[in-house]
Amino acid sequence: MFPGNGFLRRPSPRTGGRLLLLALVVTLGGLAACANYMARSTAIRGALASGAYEEALDQAADIDPSNSLLLLLYEQGLIYHCKGDYDESNLAFARAEAVLDELYTRSITRGIASLAVSETIEQYRGDPFEAVFVNYYKILNYLALGEVDEAMVECRRVNRRLQMFKDGGDTYFEDDPFLQYMTGLVYTRGRELTDAEVSYRRAIGLYDDPEFQATAPAPGWAYCDAAALARIVGDADDASAYAAHGECPPEGLSRVNIMLDCGQIAAKAEESIVLPIFEDDRWDDDEEFAHVMAERHGKTYRRDVRVKYWLKVALPRLEQMPQRYTRVVVRARSSDPRAGSDAEVTAVMVENLDAHAARAFQEKQSTLLVRAIVRALIKYAAHGAADSKDPGLGAVVNIFNIITETADTRSWSTLPQAVWMGRLDLPPGQYEIEADVFTPDGVRGASALFHGVQVPRGGIVFRNARIF
Repeated sequence: MFPGNGFLRRPSPRTGGRLLLLALVVTLGGLAACANYMARSTAIRGALASGAYEEALDQAADIDPSNSLLLLLYEQGLIYHCKGDYDESNLAFARAEAVLDELYTRSITRGIASLAVSETIEQYRGDPFEAVFVNYYKILNYLALGEVDEAMVECRRVNRRLQMFKDGGDTYFEDDPFLQYMTGLVYTRGRELTDAEVSYRRAIGLYDDPEFQATAPAPGWAYCDAAALARIVGDADDASAYAAHGECPPEGLSRVNIMLDCGQIAAKAEESIVLPIFEDDRWDDDEEFAHVMAERHGKTYRRDVRVKYWLKVALPRLEQMPQRYTRVVVRARSSDPRAGSDAEVTAVMVENLDAHAARAFQEKQSTLLVRAIVRALIKYAAHGAADSKDPGLGAVVNIFNIITETADTRSWSTLPQAVWMGRLDLPPGQYEIEADVFTPDGVRGASALFHGVQVPRGGIVFRNARIF
């Protein structure tokens, strides 16, 4: 980005030519990397879904770190998590956090070339919800390793990251009820009751907000957990108010939380649009005229309006699919019927990552369209300058303009489509737990098995699985 309005003024013919030469040198590798990423992300997702973790890691290793280091680390961290290599997953995610912090604290230095060609040469910064889900997976990793204190450190990082986005004021993703609820559970497990109380209170406040109810309704047990904690700290009024929201289990049972990361998040593809430059169009400022051009998208015009040039603009498109699974059932069978009991619950979708992806995508669309038009106008000016000197050179520049007009389709492609959570309230003992996921037509699509789950007296247990 640049000081002031953030866009370049219309270049002179000489400047336009130089800008294209700069763009050619800097971006051809980036364009190839982006084009390859579209195919590579499909290969990574396919390998991960089939359990071919080494193949998925090999595919991810080819992501170009010169412009997609954060993305490379995101993909590696999640692949290692699915593989069950939690230490390696945490290492990759820790590196990703360091890269992310650097990206958010320094200016983008490659903006000139990106305006002339594509955002693909800029370092991948991702979306805010992606950044916070790094901590979600680190929490799960530490819990799987039995390192509750480290998991609580990640809970604090969740809130610091969310506060950073809130202070920035440039994104919708400023808080998240499920992540607040989950941190409350982890704090309770770690006996950090003050922090747990704050997290539950924030989660309940968000769950009561109609904006969040539309995408991820509150699970009843969130209120029960908040009520149980309120009783522990001696807040009878809050305990009564929370408990009124649902049927809470008897005291003394252990809480077994099954988190299922289901499906695959919406991917990005490229689409092209063409916008007319009319014979009587005149402009001195590309950014101002880009806004005029943006208003022409999807419009029809009178037959007597003469089009001088059709401007090609490449944009990303989010390819959303219906939810792959619409019902999840979790069952527990005691290994020793004398010491425990069987249970069955219907899980709840607690996080809709497709909805986050769609909202983040929409948040950027107007800016992306204007930037893409400015980029195309710069190329258009360079083509005109070259053509006026030498039609052959003008043709070469025009071809260059066409092949370098590409959209940024990068995203953290291995994220799930949604997170489902099932709560089992069980007496102490050892259990075999199975989760079945069902497609919209009622067919069981897949299952996750958790063998030998040891449930301590009055404890809080977490288990997580990925289902494709």
